[in-house]
Amino acid sequence: MDTQDRSKMTRQLQIYYRLSSAKIIGPNDLMQEFGISRRMLQRDLKDIRDCGLLTAKLDRASDSYITDKDAIFDETAKDRRRQHLIKLYRIGTLIWNLSQTVPDELHMYETLLEEYEDALHNSQDDPELFPPDEVPDKPDKPDLPDLKAEYYALFPDSNERTRQRDFEEMNRAGFRIYYSRKHRAFIYEYETLS
Repeated sequence: MDTQDRSKMTRQLQIYYRLSSAKIIGPNDLMQEFGISRRMLQRDLKDIRDCGLLTAKLDRASDSYITDKDAIFDETAKDRRRQHLIKLYRIGTLIWNLSQTVPDELHMYETLLEEYEDALHNSQDDPELFPPDEVPDKPDKPDLPDLKAEYYALFPDSNERTRQRDFEEMNRAGFRIYYSRKHRAFIYEYETLS
């Protein structure tokens, strides 16, 4: 993703994700990766801390951040900043708390289902060449989590429009979440952030 295309929210979610998932990461790594200045990085880290997601303190000896998840929401935040922090917290919470779909399991199911349907069709068309007793068992559909229910369990006071906007924001930040008509469920997959 081009650094010019990142919104403040997208950038902060990606920085939060990088801090949460990296063992060692320092300010120079983040400034280079996101194409931002030290001052902007400090403002982003302040928002991530003030929304209650994470505190990142610089260990000068290793020039890397030490993170602590015991951050507290800044109750003194007002107006637009308060709304931004609430949204940042909500989406940051979703990133780690929604059940991720394993794409390989879904693809394996689809492949096995296609093989089953082909074998069934062939045995119906030509039972002598493709005996019905050689048709494999129909594969079991994988259990897909109900991501809408998970969302409302985390944020029961949110409405449907807020949920839709949050899922859209996650997509913009590289956390792929979409509704599959084929599977009649929301699918959530991490993309590699760059």
